[in-house]
Amino acid sequence: MEDAFLRYRLATRLARTLREAARPLPLPALGEALGLRGPVERVVRPLLDGRFVLEREVGLWEWRYPFPHKGEAVVVLDLETTGLAPGLNEIIEVALVRLEGEKRIPFQSLVRPERPPSPFIERLTGIRAGMLEEAPLLEAVLEQAYPLLSGATLVVHNAAFDLSFLRPALEGMGYRLENPVVDSVRLARRAFRGLKRYGLDALSEVLEFPKREVHRALDDVERTLAVVYEVYYMLTSGSPRPLEDLGR
Repeated sequence: MEDAFLRYRLATRLARTLREAARPLPLPALGEALGLRGPVERVVRPLLDGRFVLEREVGLWEWRYPFPHKGEAVVVLDLETTGLAPGLNEIIEVALVRLEGEKRIPFQSLVRPERPPSPFIERLTGIRAGMLEEAPLLEAVLEQAYPLLSGATLVVHNAAFDLSFLRPALEGMGYRLENPVVDSVRLARRAFRGLKRYGLDALSEVLEFPKREVHRALDDVERTLAVVYEVYYMLTSGSPRPLEDLGR
């Protein structure tokens, strides 16, 4: 197992220990959470990345300022498609979560394509052709989803891919996607330096999310949001600012 992968996984376990305790803990208590005994400072201290506040005891910056940044709306979005080629392949699922202050608005819908998904896509997503027969058309789905994007910073994992499908679809309806866009892959590369892979499955392993059998859009949104939450505090580390600024 690569050193960076192990280091970030152990750091995430320490963050989880603090969240479960809901209070700062001394270094020895964090060492015990990793199964260590005796002097632990030389092992634990190097694991304390930007998420942690190290004073007399160890705490978390998330207890001192919120995500998203005050006054910023954030929308995390994901699409499932019938393939990799915009114009040839089609969107079959749209999902997003909008965060603004204390508000959390989820949205998810299957989309009826002109051609059914291939057996490979059915296995990958768990979305069967029969599930799409009564689904709304893409235009109807985007009519519902588009207002939720208003005024928000848009977060997408590997944004170029999803936007290559989403932009033309919206433009065909007379809408423009003018939101600032943050690619969570780029943020993850800055925060989790030294990893070999930055796909959502690889980052899910680092953060010890449950394994999954299929890729569905809303689950990808929730995983992306969880990754961005960790990354936000790793990169701000006591200096809160809008996610849009971090993405520049």
